[in-house]
Amino acid sequence: MTVPPVLLKGDDLFEDDSALDPYENTRDLSKYLLMHYGDVDDVFDRPHHPLAGAHGYPRRLSALLELCALRAGLRVRRALDVGCSVGGVSHALGGWVESSVTGIDVSPRSIDVAQTLGRHGCGTFHVVQQGPYAREVHIRVPEAGEGRAEVAFEVGDACDLGGVGRAARDLDAVVLSNVLDRVADPAQCLRQFTDSDDHLRPGGLLMVACPWSWYPAYSAPERWLGSSGDRTPSEEAVKQLLGGAFDLLTESDEGAVLRQNPREYDYFEAHVTVWRKR
Repeated sequence: MTVPPVLLKGDDLFEDDSALDPYENTRDLSKYLLMHYGDVDDVFDRPHHPLAGAHGYPRRLSALLELCALRAGLRVRRALDVGCSVGGVSHALGGWVESSVTGIDVSPRSIDVAQTLGRHGCGTFHVVQQGPYAREVHIRVPEAGEGRAEVAFEVGDACDLGGVGRAARDLDAVVLSNVLDRVADPAQCLRQFTDSDDHLRPGGLLMVACPWSWYPAYSAPERWLGSSGDRTPSEEAVKQLLGGAFDLLTESDEGAVLRQNPREYDYFEAHVTVWRKR
């Protein structure tokens, strides 16, 4: 039996790596691995947990985009998952996209974890329990093969998709999940799709999922969507930015949860819109 690779070392959960970017330190990567791939029993330590309905966020985003593609009669051959983190949405897309899915993220460590998991199809990591104690979690991703798209990962900047090359051109679908409030210039990120057909072809689908949790550490307040002084909510500001080049297909709120420990969870609701490019 093949020994699954260790994606994150359990002892590293308790090292002081607070000086690292939140998307590079071990404890935060452990939380994202659990949110992206963990079973409901891995996330919640007791049955019928009140937050259990928020489980499976990456798969729910993928299913919503697939439904929009079916309703629009659109074949999605190539898709891009921007700000993919450890890759859960990318692998979920791989179950129905026809040819290829590429996940990009600015965090080299997140991409390394995603690539290792994809290469081996499984892996182990640890999650914090209480105090200095941790618990091992074993996760799997679907095997590559007939009926599944090829899924690949690479380091890339969400605001400069031209630097990604062929993987970010002539796409049928793009997912921007929990990324717009974590880039320096969110409007510029969106203008890559409104001002050019280089990345997303006419007729293609764009999904924007974001809790709009703005922090000066990621972008200057004057660049936050809806910060023009008229108190426009971010939900409306993104519609104003995209409405000239896209048609809105659906809008919803999707809950998700990041586990801190068995008694502490971070819950958020992403505002989710799916658009079709004219």
